[in-house]
Amino acid sequence: MSSHPWLADRTAQFDSSGIRKVFDLAAKMANPINLSIGQPDFPVPDAVKEAAIAAIRANKNGYSVTQGIAELRERLQARVDAELGHADRRVLVTSGTSGALVLAVLAMVNPGDEVIVFDPYFVMYPALVAMVGGKPVFVDTYPDFRIDPERVAAAFTPRTKMILFNSPSNPTGIVAGEAEVRALAELAAGHNIALVSDEIYR
Repeated sequence: MSSHPWLADRTAQFDSSGIRKVFDLAAKMANPINLSIGQPDFPVPDAVKEAAIAAIRANKNGYSVTQGIAELRERLQARVDAELGHADRRVLVTSGTSGALVLAVLAMVNPGDEVIVFDPYFVMYPALVAMVGGKPVFVDTYPDFRIDPERVAAAFTPRTKMILFNSPSNPTGIVAGEAEVRALAELAAGHNIALVSDEIYR
């Protein structure tokens, strides 16, 4: 049960992320060195700043269409088509990678469905799957943090709906090789399982 009458019971199953706990501890230390979060160590490029300023001055600050600004979608679609050759895939612009993951899981995972999550994993994955009533199934990547297709296949059940894949990996930083990605894609396709690729660090 939730600790407050206004909160849904599902909120009780979520803990604060480990990295936030580390931040809380570090706040009590003198001069800690922060190596924990993927914050760029360089400023926003001037061209990006100027484009944002120009957009504000041109009053481009209203609601866009739900799918995203048409010109942006067209450019992204051209890139997807050129790099991946997926003419049947249409681009949708979201408010960040986390927003995209939430939409993907909400749209595809039913209560009781199982989702393969590679361990170690981004802290959001298990909570997101649980939020929609799914079951995260963890596949060990230790000791080298590489994906073993045999371990993945062994984790499949009739309820497996999705594989959540992240490269470069958060938190290990490992970049999956072409052979790993191809084997994973072929495995997913062969079992009619959705392969969701989180490419936030691409």
